[in-house]
Amino acid sequence: MLSPDAHRLTDGHIAKTLLKFALPYLGANFLVALYGAVDVFIVSYFASPSALAATATGAQAVFTMMALAIGLTLGGTILIGQYFGAKQEQDVIETIQTVFSLFAITAFLGSIFMLIFAKPITALLETPPEAFQAASHYIMICGGGLIFTFAYESISAILRGLGDSKNPLKFIATACLMNIILDLLFVAVFKWGAAGAAAATVISQAFSVLVAVLYLRHRKFIFDFSIKSFRFYPEKAKKILKLGIPSAIQQTVIFTSFTIMTAIVNKMGVIASAAVGVTTKIDGFMIMPSLAFASAVSVMTAQNIGARQLRRAKETFYTGFLMALCFGAPSFYVLYYHAPFVMRLVTDNSDIIQAGSDFILAYSPDCILLSLVFCLNAFLNGCGRTTFTMTNNLISTLLFRIPLISKATTLFQAGFALPLATIPQILMSLFYFYQGYWKKSIINHRKVKK
Repeated sequence: MLSPDAHRLTDGHIAKTLLKFALPYLGANFLVALYGAVDVFIVSYFASPSALAATATGAQAVFTMMALAIGLTLGGTILIGQYFGAKQEQDVIETIQTVFSLFAITAFLGSIFMLIFAKPITALLETPPEAFQAASHYIMICGGGLIFTFAYESISAILRGLGDSKNPLKFIATACLMNIILDLLFVAVFKWGAAGAAAATVISQAFSVLVAVLYLRHRKFIFDFSIKSFRFYPEKAKKILKLGIPSAIQQTVIFTSFTIMTAIVNKMGVIASAAVGVTTKIDGFMIMPSLAFASAVSVMTAQNIGARQLRRAKETFYTGFLMALCFGAPSFYVLYYHAPFVMRLVTDNSDIIQAGSDFILAYSPDCILLSLVFCLNAFLNGCGRTTFTMTNNLISTLLFRIPLISKATTLFQAGFALPLATIPQILMSLFYFYQGYWKKSIINHRKVKK
């Protein structure tokens, strides 16, 4: 048995099935956003503006590496989902073993990179001088613990491919709770500033992974995490990388564009840097429902494509978009009409409130646009068309987002560049979708023994 919590998403009412699978995703996304925001919020209240700028800048660099992890593991989710939908159990098992083996190596190399290049990365981000040392320490500490980030993402990717979105929620909830406790201890009590926030993040991630491994072993999961379970199947690895590398490039480029924005904003001073550090966390909360439904669309699409149910897969996209829009539209309203109020929820610094409000006001239309683009990308990714979504995102980022941000001289202009860059991406995705290029399966279907 693959997993006692595995669930097929190829049967039943589409809306109910999607909603049931998406809600734990939403909870997990909320906790992930809270997880990252806690560092910024606690540092904002218990440390100096320079420490806040260091945490925000350091987190931006670390999130770029997290984007790499998320992108690569998506290849595993898609492949597992399609094999699981096709009821090819042996292929699922081989893919799971390959995922863990592949990303253990990747995490090790990533940690070495972050430790060696922490200071050059900090310099590349145009970090304010008063925040430079603290930001580099933040990057080194989180970079050293990158193995735990990859471990969690790998476990979550595998379980979600099997239709299990509840257990990843439990694991991230464990990490979030510990992160809050340790942040308060290290930052508020011990006064360790940005370094304390980074240490809290790494320790909580490690604990979450430990809980996940113990739980899965107890539940007799097909992968028991012993040395002999780590096997490498070249054919599966090739497919995972073929799916995952474009997604990783896509995620990395997106986060890099925001890193470039951070560098540009840092030139505007500590207040602007701190303001964007806070607002990006707020934006993360507002768009998380769209991300949750998009993630659910991706997995549900993968399983239905594997089961050769193309019509059900297509209807999954339409349903997911409508659900995402039900959250995206209210988010736009709140950010557009009540930006100062939202900023006051997370900081009492009047200068940061004013600067952050300008950025939020300009960015707010993206809440609606992203509801569509997230679900479009998720659907196409679930079909295995990650190369197209990567290309589309590269065009949007390199030809629109980065050039527009680089010309910004105010936070309002930097924020407005984001929705402007989303529009051409939507148009290209819709063209690809309605042309039907997504219908060809990426796996070899085999006869299933009954």
